[in-house]
Amino acid sequence: MKKIKNIIDYLEIHFNEFTLTQKRLADFILSNSDEVPFFTADDLAAKTNTTSSSVVRFAKGIGYSGYPDLQKDLRKLIIDKINIVGQLEKAKQYVPSDKNNIIDNSLKKDFDNLNKLLEIKDDKKIEEFVNIILKSKKKYIIALRTSFSLGHFLYFKMRKIVPNVFLLNNYDQGIYDIIQDLNPEDVVIAISFPRFTNLTINIAKCAKNKGIKVVSITDSRISPLYKISNVCLLCPYKGFTFFNSNVAAMALINSVINRIFNFHYNSGTNHLKKEDSVLLDFNVWYKEKGYLKDE
Repeated sequence: MKKIKNIIDYLEIHFNEFTLTQKRLADFILSNSDEVPFFTADDLAAKTNTTSSSVVRFAKGIGYSGYPDLQKDLRKLIIDKINIVGQLEKAKQYVPSDKNNIIDNSLKKDFDNLNKLLEIKDDKKIEEFVNIILKSKKKYIIALRTSFSLGHFLYFKMRKIVPNVFLLNNYDQGIYDIIQDLNPEDVVIAISFPRFTNLTINIAKCAKNKGIKVVSITDSRISPLYKISNVCLLCPYKGFTFFNSNVAAMALINSVINRIFNFHYNSGTNHLKKEDSVLLDFNVWYKEKGYLKDE
C-alpha cells in the first residue's frame, strides 16, 4: 500500500471502515496525537487494550513500514500544530499566476471540502449533537472571528424553531456575566477552526468544568475543542488562498438546522407564521410597485 499523505485525514475518512480494534487505536491516536509519538508500541497497546503486534499491523495496514514510521508523521504533526500558519504567512505562500483560473480553483477547493465532509460525516454523531441541543434548556452559541458568521447563522435560524437560543459575544466584556448563569441543564455550542481563539476554547472549558454539556463544530480530533466536547462534528475548512473556507461548515450547519426543524415542525411553523405577520406589519420586505398583483 502506498504511504498515506496525511494520517489525520486518513484516519478520519476511513474510521468507519476499521475493525473494532482498529477503531480503538485510531480514536486514541487522534484524541492523543500530542502523546502517541512518544509511546512505544507496547505503551499504545496497553492504552487501547490490545497487543503490540496489533499496533504494528495497524500501522502497516494504513501504509506505513511500521509503527516508528507512523510516529515520525505524528511528530511532524505536532510541529505543524505548534507553528500554525496565520493569514499573513498563508498570503505570502500563495503565488499569484495568470496561468491559473483562480475562480475555478477556488470553487474546486470548496467542492473538495464538501466531498470530504460527505466522506467524514458521522450521522450518529449529528443525531447526538441535535438531541443534546433539543434536550437543553438554554442554548448558548460561541463563535468568533471568521467563525462568527457561522455562529450567527445557526443562532438566527435556530431561534425561529426552538426557544432560548443565545449568541455569545464580548463587545462589552458582558460574556463573563453570562457564564455565571450557566447551569447543567444548558448547552454550549462552540464553533472554531484554526487558528483557534482563546475565548472560544476557554468558554467551552469553563462550561465543561461546571458540568454543562458542550457540543462543537471544528476541523479534526486534534482540535482543542474535541477533547472537551460531549459531541464534536468534524468539518474541512481549508481555503484556496489566505483565509479559511466556511462553505462546508455552513453546509453542515444547514443540515443541523434542517434536522432540528424536522423534529419541531409544528412549533417551528407556528413561530414562522407569527414572525411573518410581524415582518409584514413593519413592511420589511421590498416590493416594486406594479410588479405584484396586490399592489
